[in-house]
Amino acid sequence: MLTTEHIKEILNDYTINLRFHARGGQGGVTASNLCVEAFYGYGVCQPKFGAERMGSPTESYVRLSANSDLVRSNEQVYGPHFVSVLDPSLLTEVDVTAGIPRGGWLIVNTEMDQLMVQEAVKRKDINIATIDATRIALEILGRNITNTIILGALIRISHLFTLEELSDAIMNRFKGEVAGKNIQAIKQAIEETCIYDMGIEPDFTVDSKIPWQQISLGLPGYKDLDKAGVWYCDEDVVPVGSDQVNTGSWGEWEILWDEETCTNCAQCWFICPDFATLRKLGDDGKYHMSGIDVFHCKACQNCLNICPVQAISKRAKQGPAACALPEEGGN
Repeated sequence: MLTTEHIKEILNDYTINLRFHARGGQGGVTASNLCVEAFYGYGVCQPKFGAERMGSPTESYVRLSANSDLVRSNEQVYGPHFVSVLDPSLLTEVDVTAGIPRGGWLIVNTEMDQLMVQEAVKRKDINIATIDATRIALEILGRNITNTIILGALIRISHLFTLEELSDAIMNRFKGEVAGKNIQAIKQAIEETCIYDMGIEPDFTVDSKIPWQQISLGLPGYKDLDKAGVWYCDEDVVPVGSDQVNTGSWGEWEILWDEETCTNCAQCWFICPDFATLRKLGDDGKYHMSGIDVFHCKACQNCLNICPVQAISKRAKQGPAACALPEEGGN
């Protein structure tokens, strides 16, 4: 396991890089901000997304070092030593382990144990930490916002900052009851984080910026760029768009429809932003509700709230967490 003294030695000569995988609205960018605000040395953070919708995958990056020269970079993190995944469904949608060096750490909000996570990401050479952040968030915060809870797990394994330092950053960012609840959730996360340490130390030289790095001279100018880099489509039609995107994995709830209770008022059909409430033409020449399109339903719950007869309900996708029994090399 890493220690506070060891981490401080590394930070004198290298950067420690972090990447957060989340969905829009879950606070991944705020988590990266809080890392920099809680850290004793120098740090930069930046998000990677465009005009994303609520629930769409996002990434944010953090570089931390005791040497100010080493964090002077605005590029994304390609070799993260610590990766945090705020939503377990991202494990199958995004390559969350991309660039993690051998011995790096993957922190996942999940009910799976560490061995199951290793199997899911097809990596046996990285350390795993799991925390059922969704349960803690719903119990303490009342919302599925798991960013500060993931930071509690990060404290447990990284020693980049302390609970007190993170608490100060949270009180500067949030006020009153909100700050207090987040700190309470972090404390619980530190206690409940399950760790599977392979006994391999990360290579902290990966993705570290060379001090005062300069761009090489003699690079080709814009006239030498390959024009084939731009694709043009004349008459061919490529089937793309939101119809091809599995937005159904974005929400934490499974939306259920009860055919016997439904009165076919179609209010859910009119209010659904993704046309995920289905209806079909019956033999009587009228449209009847027929179910939920789980491939596109983001669980916004508009249909649940507007249904006058409670024919629509919800069920949490994520269940209770489990810790793996340690094998040789784990604890």
